[in-house]
Amino acid sequence: MHDRNANVHKNAPLALLGPKWDQLLAEARSLSSAGQHAIAIIIAAAAGEWATEFVLERLMDAAKDHSKSVRDLVEMSERLLITWSFEGDRVRQAFHDLTGENPARQSWWEDWLWSRRQRHDIAHRGVLTADAAAAKKCIDVAALHIAYLREVVNRQAP
Repeated sequence: MHDRNANVHKNAPLALLGPKWDQLLAEARSLSSAGQHAIAIIIAAAAGEWATEFVLERLMDAAKDHSKSVRDLVEMSERLLITWSFEGDRVRQAFHDLTGENPARQSWWEDWLWSRRQRHDIAHRGVLTADAAAAKKCIDVAALHIAYLREVVNRQAP
């Protein structure tokens, strides 16, 4: 098994295993309301990454036969610290192989990519020019991304 803790939840439906990403999104909204827009964007992005990792790991654990892209992702995640984001072709391809879904076809995709650029500018370049409108857009699209993951998991759940 990929996830060392998978046996703890072995008999629980996949849809019931989700942490409370909404709490992180609420914290991001609170930080933005307090004028901390840059950190709000980082928190919202982290919520989406956490949700993506959580969902993918459980889907990988539940899958009987892994495609090459899923095997590659499992191997890579065991050796390296990876960012569980749909920006990565490997992550997106493994998700597609496990679910038949393509997040790039979602109506929120372009806004999500924009939000990821905002996150990267803040986290890696120290750009702190984010304003309330940018933070709201990033938080809202993170919420759409997480809702999409929940919807996909609910369709996959036994």
